[in-house]
Amino acid sequence: MSARRVVLVSLAVQIPETAALAVAAGLTGSSALVAQTFAAGADIAVQAFLVIGVRTSSREGDQTHPLGYGRERYFWSLYAALGIFVSGFVVAGEEVLRNGLHPTPVGSFTVGYLVLGANLLLDGAVFAYALRESRRQARARRRALSEHLRRTTEPATVTELVGNGVALAGGTLATVALALTQATGSTQPDTIASGLIGLALMAAAVALTQKNRLLLTGRGVHPRLLEGMHDVIAGEPGVLDVPDLFAVVVGPGMLIVDGDVTLDDGLSVPDVEAVIERAAAELRSRWPQIRYVYLMPVAERRPRGAHRARAEPVRAG
Repeated sequence: MSARRVVLVSLAVQIPETAALAVAAGLTGSSALVAQTFAAGADIAVQAFLVIGVRTSSREGDQTHPLGYGRERYFWSLYAALGIFVSGFVVAGEEVLRNGLHPTPVGSFTVGYLVLGANLLLDGAVFAYALRESRRQARARRRALSEHLRRTTEPATVTELVGNGVALAGGTLATVALALTQATGSTQPDTIASGLIGLALMAAAVALTQKNRLLLTGRGVHPRLLEGMHDVIAGEPGVLDVPDLFAVVVGPGMLIVDGDVTLDDGLSVPDVEAVIERAAAELRSRWPQIRYVYLMPVAERRPRGAHRARAEPVRAG
């Protein structure tokens, strides 16, 4: 729910911001304001993609998607990142080239300052809200904020945080460029600011695309987390060894745990089932994000994947 709130708040702010920037860009002729308008307009599309992703990924699993629709959020967040990249490329390329070859006089500075000032306040408020949510999530997982942003499986909040951070930086650049243009009478600061805004958007998009690519392609978990899961299973009475174990992200805050366990030969079939159930329950108790647990009783270590087509694991939950 926190991701949905962040996205909706940002969308509500972005629509009037874009309209105001478009008016100010037309009145001032500022290339930096045009760049900000492009970025803000693209951000509306980004919010739309994130809203779709948040809604579709919350559906429960069915016959066609037995592990749920969690990765839908990564798919739509990837589109959002591509939207940021396209807007940055357009700004860094078309606007800089056009203004470099055919400089446009800049005027109506007061309008530009008023609109940029208002947008900086609104973007700052949304950025602070997204930052607060990210810090709250980091504290809940006992992580530093930087570590949380690297490891989180929730892309919507990170996309909003990065996007609004770039919007703040872009608004600051546009304001400085407008002031320098007014002071010097040269349009070069305006053109340079447009290029920097475009490059910032492209850099942010590359980082977000990489993150969503990893999540879409089945990213695993941090080795320390996997080691903790291994120790929990190995600590169950009747478990002799855990020769193979892995966990894969299947959605925001959703993991599937799969692996092999070597059990005491003296255990009966009901005892084996009980051991698997206890291990799964303890895993979920410690890490609520674990949605599915599949553990296979084996006699000895086997190559990963070699047994999957020949035997069915004992599923817990």
